[in-house]
Amino acid sequence: MNIKTTLTLKFTAIVLGILMAFSLFTYQFSEIFREDEFTHRLKNVSKNVVVNYLDKVELTPEILKLLYVKQLNRFPGERLIISDENYEVVFASEPAKDIEIDLLKQLYKTGEEFMLNAGDTEFVAYILNYESKNYFVVSSAIDVAGQVKLKYLRSVLILLNIFSILLAALSGWYFSNQALKPITDVVNQVDTINESNLYQRVKEGNSKDEIAQLALVFNKMLERIEKSFALQKMFVANASHEFRTPLTAMKGQIEVLLLQPRKEEEYKKTFDSLLDDIQNLISLINGLTELAKANADFPNTRLTPVSIVDVLMDTKEELLKRKPQYKVHLKWGDFPEEEPLLEMMGDYVLLKSVFSNLLDNACKFSPDESCQLVVTFHQLKIEISIIDHGIGINPQEIKHVFEAFYRSNETRHVPGYGIGLSLVKKILDLHKGTINIKSEINKGTQIQVILPNNYIEEEEEE
Repeated sequence: MNIKTTLTLKFTAIVLGILMAFSLFTYQFSEIFREDEFTHRLKNVSKNVVVNYLDKVELTPEILKLLYVKQLNRFPGERLIISDENYEVVFASEPAKDIEIDLLKQLYKTGEEFMLNAGDTEFVAYILNYESKNYFVVSSAIDVAGQVKLKYLRSVLILLNIFSILLAALSGWYFSNQALKPITDVVNQVDTINESNLYQRVKEGNSKDEIAQLALVFNKMLERIEKSFALQKMFVANASHEFRTPLTAMKGQIEVLLLQPRKEEEYKKTFDSLLDDIQNLISLINGLTELAKANADFPNTRLTPVSIVDVLMDTKEELLKRKPQYKVHLKWGDFPEEEPLLEMMGDYVLLKSVFSNLLDNACKFSPDESCQLVVTFHQLKIEISIIDHGIGINPQEIKHVFEAFYRSNETRHVPGYGIGLSLVKKILDLHKGTINIKSEINKGTQIQVILPNNYIEEEEEE
């Protein structure tokens, strides 16, 4: 069952419930009012008869009965019984019925006025005091006019309910259709969007109601998907290019080697070159693997307390083991007394990857293969600056350096794949850190990394 039908049925059910409750209340109230009004009139009429009978002693019961039967304002089926203080019936318009005798007995016993509805007949029993004497009166009649009015009211209410329900169903269908039309439009627009036209966007309407908010969320999602597709295409294109270049070079070397017999030195030289190319391919594959993990937001990564001192010292030591020609001058700021100011919540291996990439780039692009590593401790953050005096980066290209496979014009002659800084940015985002770059051509580059320390965590816990 679709939403439109569900809304229509629920709206109709609510209207039906309200109408039924109103109709029942109206009918019951009308019935109570009819009964009270009729018994009141019946009591007044019977009182006049009783008073006439008691006031005119010359009227015998037979004459009174004749006058009672011939009166013009009698109710249909009207009956009257009068009993004196001795519980003897002194007047009966017709022979008393069992129910009337029972009512007289109940009146004798309780001495209180009451009314009774038996079938279509209304009974009223009361005590009339006349000249210091009590008379017990039971009067009854059929309210034909009132019953006809009730029957007519019942028919009107039934017809009104049927008509109202039909009107409510049609109105519910119309308004639910109008209310859901914007959603239908959004669905139709989204249905036309596929991988070939991700640039399209859903119309946001007035940008105020819930449907507009839904369209806005769809557009944000489409924007993320479009960027993801673009990144994937760029990733595939650049990865293909990076793989093709060394593989083509390797194939060429092998083909040249096989053209004719070579000396042992030439074979060794070619194999050494092939080994370098294979090592470069392995490095590229490792970089792509790490980048793929970064794009997946590093699944299964758990952040634990990590000392930034240990991270930087171990990173420097491992980098110099791999590339002993590099020179990293480490300068520490004033060490704080509180241990949380030296620590942060992070992944030890990923943080080492960040600073290994940054230090390697700083040394690689400096003529003297050296850089400065400056660490400053603040109340709520740790600031790490990496400074080199290398070839620098064009200020217009700084905003692109964190894109995967991007390489500036000044660095294309230096071996690399443009993966490192993209990976660095992803890892720092995971650690809620920031990175800023200041650079001038042929003067050098300064990279500033800011990471939150554990002092914030302790403040929040307190």
